[in-house]
Amino acid sequence: MRKGVLILFIASLLLITSVIAKTTIVHWMHHSPSRAMIIMEMASEFMKENPDVEIKVQTIPYSEYKTKLLAALAAGSGPDVAQIPATAMEEFFGYGLVQPITASVATAEEMREKCIDAAIDKLIIGGQLYGFPTDVQTIVLFYNPYLFEQAGLDPDSPPQTWTELLEYAKKLTIWEGNKMIQSGLGIEGYEPVIESFMRQAGATFLVSDEEMKVVYEDAQLEGLKFLTDAVLEHKVFVPEFGSRWTGFRQIKEAMVFGHGAMVGSFQVGGHPDLVFRTALPPAHPETGNRSSVLTSWALVLMSDCRTPEIASEWLAFISSPEAQKLWFKDTGELPSYYSVINDPEFSDDPLLGPILDSLNYAVPTFSAGWGNPAALLRETAYNNVINKGADPEEALKKALDEINQYLEETFGIF
Repeated sequence: MRKGVLILFIASLLLITSVIAKTTIVHWMHHSPSRAMIIMEMASEFMKENPDVEIKVQTIPYSEYKTKLLAALAAGSGPDVAQIPATAMEEFFGYGLVQPITASVATAEEMREKCIDAAIDKLIIGGQLYGFPTDVQTIVLFYNPYLFEQAGLDPDSPPQTWTELLEYAKKLTIWEGNKMIQSGLGIEGYEPVIESFMRQAGATFLVSDEEMKVVYEDAQLEGLKFLTDAVLEHKVFVPEFGSRWTGFRQIKEAMVFGHGAMVGSFQVGGHPDLVFRTALPPAHPETGNRSSVLTSWALVLMSDCRTPEIASEWLAFISSPEAQKLWFKDTGELPSYYSVINDPEFSDDPLLGPILDSLNYAVPTFSAGWGNPAALLRETAYNNVINKGADPEEALKKALDEINQYLEETFGIF
């Protein structure tokens, strides 16, 4: 009798021990309803395949995410894995906040072979892989074929060069007296759009790969002036017209640049009669360059993670080619794997195809650090020209000085 009780006691202890020994991975990310739903589904699937692992996902509003993550890391109570901007990778590395992805799961060499450079470059430091790409976005052109027809333009032939873009935008702009009632091209100085135009004109930004500094280039000024002239001189958009997104949704704006993820936003939140198509960014008329600036986030292992191998497997699972297909379908987040980019299921789609094609022209933003100094191209350069009548060259040089100050303050200590 006592022997039977002892056996039951030992069995219960073993059961308790097995529960206690389960590996827990705490995952933090910024919140959106569709992303949260997908990550929860993936966590359930991963735990079914790995019953000895528990994934605890915490999604945090974007406006609070950075503050909460940095505070938790400083207090030693941060997550095992997290989502950070790819531009912040070197910053996190410099402070010793991240550790490499376990080599048995993925290496830098393997990821370079499988993924486009623009999505992976910032995630490799010293030859080691420190994260998987996620939330990848480029810049594409959205246009309204109905408004094209109304203006006598071929809806199957979006503008192919800067020259055509401006010509189309003029034809698509409608004024009633002093009031714009239809804008040909929504322009509000979004920094990835500004940088894309600068890149197309030939801008490189960095003095060298080793020195964290940007340099003034005539190509930067050319890209900036094309956009500011379109507003101030050609008047295809005026600030008083309102949000470029709202105008496009309300069928009061014919063209707008944006991320591919805006497909879902326009489909769900647009006017019931809204129809739209996508196209590659028009090329520079002389260089023929269609560069589209790529911005992205990274899935990383925090330095305090004590189970890096299983945590690396989890991150590889939620960023695999199969997972990227799901992200793309449900959120508009672009893939980084060549196998997904070239998948006929997407590449032959008239709406999604051009968005995927933009990845073939993708270049990583020069921006570095979570503070995103590239935003100064909008705040200091574009806005001062549009709203204060500043000289474009002077405004641009001031923005570059502020960018370099930020880079020195952020990275000069490493």
